[in-house]
Amino acid sequence: MTGEKSGLVPYPRGIMRVFLRLPNWLYRMGLGALLDPFHIMILTTRGRHSGKARFTPIEYRRHGSKHYVISVWGELPHWVQNLQAEPMVTFSQGRHSFRARAAIVKNDAEVLLALHLFRRPNPFIYDAILARVGNIETLDLRKLPDLTRQYTVVRFDFEQGEPTLPAPSQDWRWMPLVGTAALFAITVILARRNLGIHEQ
Repeated sequence: MTGEKSGLVPYPRGIMRVFLRLPNWLYRMGLGALLDPFHIMILTTRGRHSGKARFTPIEYRRHGSKHYVISVWGELPHWVQNLQAEPMVTFSQGRHSFRARAAIVKNDAEVLLALHLFRRPNPFIYDAILARVGNIETLDLRKLPDLTRQYTVVRFDFEQGEPTLPAPSQDWRWMPLVGTAALFAITVILARRNLGIHEQ
């Protein structure tokens, strides 16, 4: 399964691809901290062909000083192929960015640890996801150790020093637009409430 495309988890295209990249826009608007409770960070890799910085929103789990990510589509995504060509990446959380070295985990016990880190907060959701990624009908925790090779897990080890790749640039020009949209939404809500009161 590693490196192949899962038939059960279609590779994102069209509107789904746009949806998955929405966190990039939040970071650009200076609102990246809103994603912290959801364990979503922005990973910067160097494009293996272009050499340019590529930004990917991605869900992670932390264990000590290490951070783990599960690639739902094996080694197919560009960010996985990029970090295989150049393992030095930048890891952005909220207003903070870190230099890290990425590696695909080959140790079965470490893969198993990462799988449990992901499913622990919400096993109902993640058991279904892991079953689909693992190409099995239902997730049986007793059999999970025998299925670790079905999953592509990436580990990020933080390193000292400044990041070699940039974090997503923050464009504060978006803030007036966001503020105007929020004010408009509040005005509409209040107007509807007042209208409902008068109608009664």
